[in-house]
Amino acid sequence: MPYTYGDIKDTIKTKVYFPMNRNLMMVHREMGWDYMEMALTETIRNFYDIVKLRLDEAIQTSKLVLEGKLENADKIFCYYFFPPVICIRSDLQQGTTTLLYGESTDTTYVVISDLTGEIAFLLNTHSESGIPVEWWLVHSEDELLNRRHIKLGWKLRDIPAKTKDLTKTGFRLIDIFKDIRNERTPQWAQSAYNTLMVYSGGMCNAGLEQSNYEVISYIWEGVNAKKISTFGDYYFCFTPWPPFLTTLFGMPRANFTSRFCGLSSGHKLYLHQMQFPGVAGNPGTWYMDTIPETVDIVWRKKLEKIGYPTPSQTLQMETPNYAKKEIYEKETFEYKYPKGDRITAEKLGLSVEECISGVYLDLDHETPLNEKITPDKVLAVGLGRQTQSKK
Repeated sequence: MPYTYGDIKDTIKTKVYFPMNRNLMMVHREMGWDYMEMALTETIRNFYDIVKLRLDEAIQTSKLVLEGKLENADKIFCYYFFPPVICIRSDLQQGTTTLLYGESTDTTYVVISDLTGEIAFLLNTHSESGIPVEWWLVHSEDELLNRRHIKLGWKLRDIPAKTKDLTKTGFRLIDIFKDIRNERTPQWAQSAYNTLMVYSGGMCNAGLEQSNYEVISYIWEGVNAKKISTFGDYYFCFTPWPPFLTTLFGMPRANFTSRFCGLSSGHKLYLHQMQFPGVAGNPGTWYMDTIPETVDIVWRKKLEKIGYPTPSQTLQMETPNYAKKEIYEKETFEYKYPKGDRITAEKLGLSVEECISGVYLDLDHETPLNEKITPDKVLAVGLGRQTQSKK
């Protein structure tokens, strides 16, 4: 018998948000909440290894693209610095980053544990002229989190729990982050600074999603949680909001998703490489040693049975009305998609393992719902420097 929403512990402050975390809910329904707690805890504990794979590759690939040493830059994707749960095409990265964040910017991701309400870790990234340059990560036990706010006297690690509002939390944290940035990298003291407040469940759910259209649509939901529900706060948000992103997130979900996919992939569908240690040929073993069940429950199940939606299907799907109490009472959390051919490994002429390594597809927001998925839709396979063009 599958586990239900009601099996999630009522002590979890962000429980009402979890139906939006559709990948996590797939795991919860099969494995239960105890497994989910373990998986969230282990992912947070090992997040440095994930980030190192993704951001180091992004820096190296960007460098080679700028030097003209990589062919087919319009088919090469890497994980984005802002945030590192979505991928961006290498030839679009510089222009898109400058448009969204400016010429010189720091962003600190403040990941708050759904389980404890405390800071799980901080990830800081910096870009210059739209190019990723540097990053650092601080875990929850690091002494840096004992640094105090100069006016409030609160330790950095205690600010989220004491503030209980993501926007206010972000502004209070940024007072400390700017001082840290100015001490570590004084050459960037005048750069723009944003925080991105994220709950760990949202981060992990986005990290398990392969479709760039699906993950970007999901990010819109988390940012607009106050509008589409009675939750009372964001599930994740920027502080302060970059002006152009404010405009984008103010659009309806489908418009935002289409516009952002245009900026990051030229509107085409990219199935992210699941770039975790021990997955898709990446070095390390912790993922497959600790939570290998998720490979079958999420990725293999989608690639072999359920199928991934096309861009048109994602844009036209109907989301649950989270503002209605009966949605929770009856647990009717279904996302309804229009009919049409769905994407599977078999239809692409690829193995599941090849699909998990990343696939760029000739499918976009204008592809008709009735168009068949065939192997000739594959433009490239892979991620970063290991990308192999198929056309």
